[in-house]
Amino acid sequence: MWRDSSDIIEMPGGWRLDPRAPGEHKGLIYRAPVINIARNPYWGRNHEAWGEDPYLTGGMAVAYVRGLQGDDPHYLKLAATLKHYAVNNVEAGRTELDAVVPEAMLRDYWLPHFRDAVVEGKAQSLMASYNGINGTPNNINRWLLTDVLKNEWRHEGFVVSDLGGVRTMVAGHGKGKMTYVDAVAWSVMAGCDFSDKEYRENIPAAVREGKLTEARLNDAVSRVLRVRFRLGEFDPFDAVPYSNIAPDVIGSAPHRAVALKAAQESIVLLQNRNQLLPLDKLQLRRIAVVGPLADRLVLNNYNGKPGRIVTALQGIKDHAGAAIEVVHDRGCDVVGVGRVATKIDNEEGFSGGASVKLDAQALGEFIEFAVPVPETGEYELKLEYKSFPSRGVYQLSIDGAPQGELVDMYEAKDRYGRSASLGTKLLDAGVRTVRFTLNGKNAASAGFSGHFDKLTLVGKHTLTFECESLKAATGGPGERGSIARAAELARGADVAVVCIGTDARVEHESRDRQQLGLPGAQEELVKAVLAANPRTIVVQMSAGPLTVPWSKEHVPAMLQAWWSGEEGGRAIADVLFGDVNPAGRLPHTVYASEAQVPPQDEYDISKGFTYMYVKGEPLYPFGHGLSYTAFEYADLRTSGPPLTVTATVKNTGSRAGDEVAQLYLAPPGSDAPRPRLMLHGFQRVHLRPGESKQVRFTVPDEKLAFWNTAAKRFEVQHGEWGVQIGASSADIRLQTKVVP
Repeated sequence: MWRDSSDIIEMPGGWRLDPRAPGEHKGLIYRAPVINIARNPYWGRNHEAWGEDPYLTGGMAVAYVRGLQGDDPHYLKLAATLKHYAVNNVEAGRTELDAVVPEAMLRDYWLPHFRDAVVEGKAQSLMASYNGINGTPNNINRWLLTDVLKNEWRHEGFVVSDLGGVRTMVAGHGKGKMTYVDAVAWSVMAGCDFSDKEYRENIPAAVREGKLTEARLNDAVSRVLRVRFRLGEFDPFDAVPYSNIAPDVIGSAPHRAVALKAAQESIVLLQNRNQLLPLDKLQLRRIAVVGPLADRLVLNNYNGKPGRIVTALQGIKDHAGAAIEVVHDRGCDVVGVGRVATKIDNEEGFSGGASVKLDAQALGEFIEFAVPVPETGEYELKLEYKSFPSRGVYQLSIDGAPQGELVDMYEAKDRYGRSASLGTKLLDAGVRTVRFTLNGKNAASAGFSGHFDKLTLVGKHTLTFECESLKAATGGPGERGSIARAAELARGADVAVVCIGTDARVEHESRDRQQLGLPGAQEELVKAVLAANPRTIVVQMSAGPLTVPWSKEHVPAMLQAWWSGEEGGRAIADVLFGDVNPAGRLPHTVYASEAQVPPQDEYDISKGFTYMYVKGEPLYPFGHGLSYTAFEYADLRTSGPPLTVTATVKNTGSRAGDEVAQLYLAPPGSDAPRPRLMLHGFQRVHLRPGESKQVRFTVPDEKLAFWNTAAKRFEVQHGEWGVQIGASSADIRLQTKVVP
């Protein structure tokens, strides 16, 4: 079964460090995976999830948890934490949001993947989400945390609140009408076993006041300690078998090979008219690689610190070799010209305890400070900053005039108090505009951000300014000329590759998307490049689905490459040049328009969410993905119980490739809403030209059950079930009907 896939298990499989190693240490209870189901295409955290289907998400979760926790019968490698339990799918107002969900929909769609990860995967911890369900905040939802999780599913681990979960009871859901003692007592009594400092500060009072029983408190403590015992925290270090995983595995060749394979196998070939792909290097002399994401790696906000990164531009250059010229222009920004995101980071290592972070994404973006100079004189300028593995290189200017050497803020390890001397300048009295403009980045850097902690002017008197206290503004360069330059490069090339999509300014924790189409001027860039060169390939790099009907109609070849990690650029080049035959599949529906999507606060997916209930034809269907070869399906057979389905898949093309055969079941008719199709299996098979293989799926009887609200139990849906096998939810090749 793919839930036991060595590939999926291998991805998190090396994640345990020697605690004696240098670097950050945040414990062995790992706050992953996020298994919230992505029914909402606007959700800001789709990059952390696995798609819109509970079968897919549950199976991925089982494999991921097994990889994290290891297979030792006594010790855990790490303890997985399933996030965020449950019905967490909107960022806006999440600390006071109440999701209203019909009971049957809750049982049939929103909870099965959590059950799979607990019952099959044996996940040791779950995180209660900020939101409420049907009027009860999840942090104090006894039905969710105890009745279902601990009693029905027999979970022996512990529940932890989300960060500040108790605080959201008081300030969010409770609207200030709930005390911290009450919030802590209700949380623990409901089944939330562990939380932040609010537990430490308020549990004694909750027990003294009789609001929290010692029996429940003892149970909570024992659940947490049981996991810590299994992690070997109280045993000699060398007694734990996983202690032999040394820090040098991080970024090692085997780990990078896993990252490369994951990226290669995730890329989806959306369309390929006239077989523009794969590219033939013998027919190419110049390639134009343009777009705001061509030379950028977009990171998940909970990612580790990558080592060497390979962008699409670098991957194409490496693959093309010296005989093919690769030219590049950014063309435009992801979100367009305007204010660049900043934030005040509060950390003890900063001067004054705080610093300004500039989330620059493109050359020419800047932050400028209004610096008061009390009297005219010669001043030496110094900047203190925090270095980081994803920092850029900045040029100082004062009142528009460049000043001093470039400041490279990159270092492989983050360090506070780094200092740069920017030379001496005669400054007139008054408010001076001190601007830092992104000039580029170190080749080893994973990004372009900057951190500005303290400015010092050393003259007759030394003036010190904490940057977070200064008036600041941000901005960037214009785009029209850049789009024209990119189009001109494309005009002179044999083929153009346009890398567009989203970044953390568009979809991110606490930030839902505002539109499903391409943000900023990116569609204008695609149109301009295609007009200049009809041999244009669009590489989409986004987390959630992109609704791009113009591109689908006009662009000859398109890839969905996601935010593909440190080896993503190499994987993209491998697919473009045919070293890898793409076989990724869409884990979500790409809606044809925003009008096709129900409101975000509608949690009953039968109203039109997902491939199960979508109304009308989508832009691209769930499970979609093309290949450079062709496959034929034949010999569909069923048997059982349990329901067993087999078919033969044959590669009828001229290239070796992978096919992802997908099993869908169509349930019998019912008075209750039922999906038109439900994914119940998929299998990836590698086939040489002319080769055939049998795919086989087994569906346990309990997976044919739906929740009966009146009877309060799952019941197998009797009647005639449709059995369909194909290449996507909309590309069914074989079908029959059975009565299980």
